[in-house]
Amino acid sequence: MATSWLSRAAVLATSTGFMALTLPYITQNPALLSFFPDVSVLDDHLPISLRTGLFTTTSRQGATNTTTSAGQDGQQPFVCRPRSYQTEIVSLDPLVIYIRNFTSPADTAGLLAAGEPRFAPSRVAKHGRDQRTPDRTSSSAGLPRDDPAVACVLARARQFLGAVLTDDDGWDEMGPPQLVRYTAGQRFNVHRDWYDAPRPAADGSARRWNRVASFFVVLQDGCAGGETYFPHLRTPARQVGRERRAREDGEAAGKKDEDWEWTDADPAWRLHQDGGVAFRPVAGNAVFWMNLHANGTGDWRTMHAGLPVGSGLKTAMNIWPRQYYADE
Repeated sequence: MATSWLSRAAVLATSTGFMALTLPYITQNPALLSFFPDVSVLDDHLPISLRTGLFTTTSRQGATNTTTSAGQDGQQPFVCRPRSYQTEIVSLDPLVIYIRNFTSPADTAGLLAAGEPRFAPSRVAKHGRDQRTPDRTSSSAGLPRDDPAVACVLARARQFLGAVLTDDDGWDEMGPPQLVRYTAGQRFNVHRDWYDAPRPAADGSARRWNRVASFFVVLQDGCAGGETYFPHLRTPARQVGRERRAREDGEAAGKKDEDWEWTDADPAWRLHQDGGVAFRPVAGNAVFWMNLHANGTGDWRTMHAGLPVGSGLKTAMNIWPRQYYADE
């Protein structure tokens, strides 16, 4: 019995010594953790529990692929993490869905880093060409789709869409993403995201496309005003509660849309005094809507506006998934 106990103690001491010698090396070489099932290493820092000698396990079900890029200015490399976002249907017809926690602060930092050098006065498609217009006074920045942060958020949007998109290439159907920025006094008057007639594909084929849906993802919300307003949208009467009373109190005090300063306790959207629904900017949250009817024609009820920013700054990401039509 004593010999058996001594043998077990010797094995335990040997194992403990091995872990003491190897754990520092493992923590400096995260790739070695691939030998352990269901262990996820986030960023290039190991979880505290791992650094203290205990492994933390995370389910990989539903996780997106991890993508990294070289860090810039001493920042850590970007890592694409799965998101647990929440959805709420605001309208069934047309379909409008509010998405909470669609992007993380790390996603925002990556997207802004990719877009900051590219900002220029916004343009619109009018009379067959892209041009500047007093209806849109914001700044915009096209995003490179091969940037890790951009690719991560686009993949999340594509997963959200599910079977809505049927093209196999998974590239053109998401369309070129864009950042848009509003500062004090800037706005985008009522407009639509879809085109009157489908546009020709850029690959020279006879295919044509239109923007089947839109994501408007808020990244920076440090502003007064700046709501996204759908004048033709209707939503259940239960939304008429505290938010309407608060707006009425503000209007009685002479406040205008661009003067309204939201707090975290305020609801995500309100019934606008002129009819329709206005969504306040909340960083990390998104509004999704379908632009087209089942027959491919545009739905006028999805016309919307970026109401003027009274002060501060609002930055968001536009994602416009495309629906392609067969060669004619």
